[in-house]
Amino acid sequence: MMNSIKKTRQAKGFTIVELLIVIVVIGILAAITIVAFNGVQDKAKTTAVQTSVSQAAKKVVAYAALNADQYPTALIDADIKDGANGVTYQYTSDNGASPRTYCVTATKGGLSYYLSNKNDGIKTGICPGHNLVVWDKTQGAASMPVQAATLDTTEFRTATASMRINAGQLVLPIRAGPFTGATGQTYTVSFWIKTSSTWDGTSGNSKVRITNASDGVYLTECGYSGAKPTWTQVVCNKTFTVAGPSVNITLANSGTTAIWIDDLSVSIPE
Repeated sequence: MMNSIKKTRQAKGFTIVELLIVIVVIGILAAITIVAFNGVQDKAKTTAVQTSVSQAAKKVVAYAALNADQYPTALIDADIKDGANGVTYQYTSDNGASPRTYCVTATKGGLSYYLSNKNDGIKTGICPGHNLVVWDKTQGAASMPVQAATLDTTEFRTATASMRINAGQLVLPIRAGPFTGATGQTYTVSFWIKTSSTWDGTSGNSKVRITNASDGVYLTECGYSGAKPTWTQVVCNKTFTVAGPSVNITLANSGTTAIWIDDLSVSIPE
């Protein structure tokens, strides 16, 4: 009788192997669920950005239809608000060209799509000349274009923050890299810098550097040493002489006090 009771109790339990199998199955199901969820999220983001750029382009065209075939000079003129639903826009137009042209870029969460009257349909990426490193300042430090820079809401050129590069920080990469280009294309790096009146970043390290991603060889260096107590623009250009080089772009502060960087742009003109 006792043996029968023991057998019954033993039959109700799970072996370690059975438990491991259950755990593995649960893990597999959880992984499948996460992958599927991420796929749905990515698709939703893509759809949101594509829809936004399509709607913006329609408003630009509608504006022109009501204003003597002139495209708006700014998206706000066509009642398009930058930052709505987390989408950041860039826009250019040329009413002096024949035919007139416009191009709209929409960016959200690292995804960018553009639409132009010069192209058929929505394209992946950005309009020629638009900024490759769009920074939504409302997103905070995680979205800053320069790695290891510090978000600073007390000092900025345009609302609501700048990037502070602290003393002695060297070779800080721009997040969107590495960058590639075709023969004859020119990369333009542009930003505004402000320092204290006593900033001593006069060594050779306070520079924009465009370097070969494969071996770190400097291709172009543009210095910005010397105190700049008011916001000063720095522009650095590099024209590719061979097709498809992969390059990194870095900034640095060789001084003993912090500097501020704002309105950073990396672009390839058409």
